[in-house]
Amino acid sequence: MSTSQILRLTRKLELTAEQEQDFLDAMQAGDRSRSALVITPKAPEGYLPPLPAEETPRDWGHPSILALPAGEAEARPGSLPDYERGYYYPLDLSSVWETAPLAHLPFRPERCLDMCAAPGGKSILAQTRIAPREHVSNEVHPKRLGILRHNLLRCGFTGVYTQRLRPDQWAELAPGCFDLILADAPCSGQSLLAKGIPNPGCFNPSVTGGNAKRQRGILLAALQCLAPGGYLLYTTCTYAPEENERNVLYLLKRCPDLRTAAVPELEPFRSALTQEACYRLMPFHGAGAGGFTCLLRREGEHAPQPPLPDELKAWPIHAMNRPTP
Repeated sequence: MSTSQILRLTRKLELTAEQEQDFLDAMQAGDRSRSALVITPKAPEGYLPPLPAEETPRDWGHPSILALPAGEAEARPGSLPDYERGYYYPLDLSSVWETAPLAHLPFRPERCLDMCAAPGGKSILAQTRIAPREHVSNEVHPKRLGILRHNLLRCGFTGVYTQRLRPDQWAELAPGCFDLILADAPCSGQSLLAKGIPNPGCFNPSVTGGNAKRQRGILLAALQCLAPGGYLLYTTCTYAPEENERNVLYLLKRCPDLRTAAVPELEPFRSALTQEACYRLMPFHGAGAGGFTCLLRREGEHAPQPPLPDELKAWPIHAMNRPTP
């Protein structure tokens, strides 16, 4: 990890001297991860995870989304029997933060496409927050698709299908078929360092530039699948403006019928790098390792989408029987 590269990034982000030092400390210490749990349909009514008393979780904007206190946990949620039973899905709190805009959709989506879905966290959060009537979780890599399906099956979500198409294939096969699209695009993953996970080269300009180019291709393909009046949620787990605000500005320039949507509770996180409604979480905010989120709306009247071809729903997720406690 190059300190000079990190410092160049902090200047791009227009951080204060105090924030700059905190950001550098976070990258070096790797201790800013913070856990959250999504309680799944498999869990008994009124269920709370069996964690030590000092780790009692609290509701984080939704009764089924719980944030664990900051600090080292004595028992990791992924090591407990209730995890294997599918009673909850653990993830970093920053992933929960990134999906906060979904609570502001003015309608329950008829059909959602999670374009880059593995390992499944964003699909699970969308199912929990807004329960789209029909949901397709897409993952182009076969091994990651297996992980995605395992997580969705284990957690008991229904009305969900999986696919492994490229974004350009979706654009060709399902134009205007979705009123919600999740694009948690592959990125340089700079926030992994704040979790203590090595990620060599993630601040290299060739890495961030290459990811930004790939993300734009994914986003443009996703927009071809978005119906009038529909919403696209763009998220990443990186800090580089090239992969975040600049991609949003690129889309707005290419697509005059797109608008960013303000999210009132995220206003304290509003990016200083654009006047558009873009929000970035940094390690010094105390809600996880960091991320970026922007909700975009296509102008037009929200109306029923065209039918989704049957072959795109070839791999449904079937609910598994609730295990015996």
